[in-house]
Amino acid sequence: MPVPAAPGRLRRTAVAIAAALALVAGAVLLLGTRTDAMDWSSPHRVPHAEGQLDPDFHAPDLDGFYSSQVVEPDPETWTRVRPSGDYRVLLLAAGRSRRVAQDPQVATLVAAARKWAKAEGRVQLKVRYLSDPRTFIRDLDDAAKHDHADLIMTAGNALVEPVAAVSANYAGEDPQQFLVLGAEVAEPTANIAATDWTGSAYLGEGLPESHFYDPRAVTAPRAYAALRAGVAAVLTGYRSVIVRIPAERY
Repeated sequence: MPVPAAPGRLRRTAVAIAAALALVAGAVLLLGTRTDAMDWSSPHRVPHAEGQLDPDFHAPDLDGFYSSQVVEPDPETWTRVRPSGDYRVLLLAAGRSRRVAQDPQVATLVAAARKWAKAEGRVQLKVRYLSDPRTFIRDLDDAAKHDHADLIMTAGNALVEPVAAVSANYAGEDPQQFLVLGAEVAEPTANIAATDWTGSAYLGEGLPESHFYDPRAVTAPRAYAALRAGVAAVLTGYRSVIVRIPAERY
């Protein structure tokens, strides 16, 4: 005949079960907020723009603009544009390690992307730090080939030349779209845009970084405004322009 469990033992068992369930729930919640928990295992329909750029964005004619054309919008003329559906954005950032930004300026750009994704409920953001210059091109190529992102953004001057080299391989049919944040590309292909401002406009090509870049010019308001302006341009079809926000207004 079974012996009934003591009341104290039952209470301890109930507490243990409750604690285990709490741990499981916490793990599920954590998994749901981790950027690598998003399922991008297959391509999906890339969302289009919802809303329009204001006239004072000074966008060129959509059928007549050219790659590397500089667009200098007035402040906040891009805020009515958002993705029409879930927008997969992969941010590849220069890092000191796989978990830490290379410098405070890159950290500022990453923070701007996280802020934007949080404010814009349709953005699915993954952040990945690239820390080995010897594998930058391979890492970028792997991302373009396997990640199924709608938009690959880069942050950090160290990635300017690698992304310029890789983007050309994905400019053909069904192109992979790139956006360089806080820097430029000297000769962009049809699938790479850039968004920056005076003081944060390094463009590689072996040119002296100090001629185009002042670390003090990289601020949170400028990074956030430039990111939103650049994404709005890409969503509305300007996929290879350079968007240069007015730094003095931010």
